[in-house]
Amino acid sequence: MTIGKQAVVIGAGIGGLAAAQALIGSFERIVLLERDHASGAVEPRAGVPQGRHAHALLPGGAKALDALFDGFSTALRDAGARYSDLGLKMQFEFSAQDSVPEGALGIPLLKCTRPLIESVLLRFLNQRKEIAILDGRRVTGIVATPDGQSVAAVRCETRDGMHETHDADLVVDASGRGKPTLDFLQATGRSAPEETAFRIDFSYTTAIIEFADGERPEFDVLRTMPAPPHNPRQGLLLAREDNCYFASVGSRGADVPPGDWPGFIEFAAGLQTRSLHDLFKRARLHGKLVQYAFPENRRRHFERCENWPRGLIPFADAICRFNPIYGQGMSAAAVEAERLRDVLASRRDGQHAGHPLDGLFEAFMQKTLPALDNIWMLAVMPDFAFPETQGARPDKFEESLKFNGMLQRAACIDVDIRKLLFEVMALLKPSTELRTEAVVEKVKRLCAEFDAAKTSLEA
Repeated sequence: MTIGKQAVVIGAGIGGLAAAQALIGSFERIVLLERDHASGAVEPRAGVPQGRHAHALLPGGAKALDALFDGFSTALRDAGARYSDLGLKMQFEFSAQDSVPEGALGIPLLKCTRPLIESVLLRFLNQRKEIAILDGRRVTGIVATPDGQSVAAVRCETRDGMHETHDADLVVDASGRGKPTLDFLQATGRSAPEETAFRIDFSYTTAIIEFADGERPEFDVLRTMPAPPHNPRQGLLLAREDNCYFASVGSRGADVPPGDWPGFIEFAAGLQTRSLHDLFKRARLHGKLVQYAFPENRRRHFERCENWPRGLIPFADAICRFNPIYGQGMSAAAVEAERLRDVLASRRDGQHAGHPLDGLFEAFMQKTLPALDNIWMLAVMPDFAFPETQGARPDKFEESLKFNGMLQRAACIDVDIRKLLFEVMALLKPSTELRTEAVVEKVKRLCAEFDAAKTSLEA
């Protein structure tokens, strides 16, 4: 049984596509409005400037998309995505001393471009008769009911200048910036949500590279982490579906990675290891380099707003924007969509007294907040390790920072700690799993034994 006639989703990025799938079965018709072309072609879209950079669909995000789209991971592999165990074909360098040993962890990892993921998701949605994907539409506003208590429609303008109005019992704002939601709140006399923001001034440059026969690296992923607080530079090599690789370097503040290939290679020499620099020197540049700046982590606390309008759900980046270098954005959106599907299912089966759309956003946020809190902390804690990051540090931050360093070292020694750490980073388990008494004691013991052995060798 459906709970409404028509729902409108604003934006056909990963969040919007996943949200549209989550609405199936709850509404008779679902309209997806996208400003760019949504042809399904595997190419970056103008409205997603970061789409030309490396993207990681974390295993937790892939798991959520598999729960929404039956057979998603298989379809992505069939489309060309490279697949391996997270612990294999990967070189992960926490520091010049601590590099993660290779070894299977039982965690599947898919590697491909963001446009390929969007293309596969669009293919699933295009098979559904209840979904209409309308591209070339610029949303101009969300319309309220006369009393201002509910959404009523979404207005948009086509690329030909025609104006359209789409009735809506529910509006999911997956536009990215969240402007339609903010404008609606203002137009109906409501206050803007409280925000938490941490200035990080992160910037990165990405190249697409290829290697001659016999020069290709043995791994699909090489990640060199920064060395806070003094060296903010970090780098990444990530395999694509087309036998090329993403090569990215990033830093903070005035230390902006250059946009030319010789400068890019020279910049990589300043990473805390020479691994990526040596690889880049052997590579051939494919196309032009692209740059991206990310000024701040930002979170809007819509859950604290009073008198929330019925039928309005801000979604994905409209709620949280994370430092993209950690690869959490797409996966966070997928997890949110899975939660939305579950909340809607409970409204369809009569578990909710009253109108099924009453309190829907509040229920969605209540179910989603634990996951968002976890991802938010995973994103901001590494940024806080740099003194230039603006914002109040969490309680016991220095203690947490010290333990994180011990945890990374222990992960290079012990396979069980390594697997747990990567399960948390992959959004398969909450970060609280790393703070249990048993894990903390084991990490301390491993580090003490390592330090004792090192001292003995140096004596």
